[in-house]
Amino acid sequence: MKTYSKLILCALLAAGFSKAQAQKKVSEGTITYTVNFELPADQQQYAASLPKEITSYFRGDSTASIVNQGPATIKGVQDFKANYQSLLIDVPSMSKKIAVVLSPAEIEQSEAANPKLTGTPGSEKQTIAGYKCTKVTAVDAKSGAKYDVWITKDIDLVPNSVSHLVSTFGGVPVRFVTFNQGIKLNAEIKEIKATPVPKGFFTASKDYQAMTLDQLKNMSSGGAKQ
Repeated sequence: MKTYSKLILCALLAAGFSKAQAQKKVSEGTITYTVNFELPADQQQYAASLPKEITSYFRGDSTASIVNQGPATIKGVQDFKANYQSLLIDVPSMSKKIAVVLSPAEIEQSEAANPKLTGTPGSEKQTIAGYKCTKVTAVDAKSGAKYDVWITKDIDLVPNSVSHLVSTFGGVPVRFVTFNQGIKLNAEIKEIKATPVPKGFFTASKDYQAMTLDQLKNMSSGGAKQ
């Protein structure tokens, strides 16, 4: 009888342990990163205007990262499986809303400025932001530069604009180096919330003005009519 009770107890403990160790898939919600941009010397004047945090919303394969930059709120929408990217820009002080859908060629050009990283898993482990992480050494095929990327298998999330460059290393990036159009930034997960994303969040409403990327660039440089 004692042996039988002991077996039951061991089975229950094992079941509880397995449940605690199971990977948690979050299919809808938000993820917030603390970020630090490393700008080249000729762009240091822009450092103060760059965000210290970036929040990404996700549902299914759709993600959208929100950045507040000066008077504008910029929502970068991505579906990496569909090779889709758009920019939804809201400037309340100017009563202006702009929607830009990038062409495949524009997406390719934007990504071309970033390193081509391959990851080699290591044995070093660390708990970061409450997640059990393993260090991966990412190597840039272009320059040979090496970067530390800490990934976890505790959770399963769709890649977003912050994490996608280092999202193929066998886990979710928790503390990592990434690049945006060639600009290096250090990122770390601050918070993940499993919460509903509002309907229509990844699309532009009718009050947005459609523009091409070239038209947006001309407007930013003062070359387009306001």
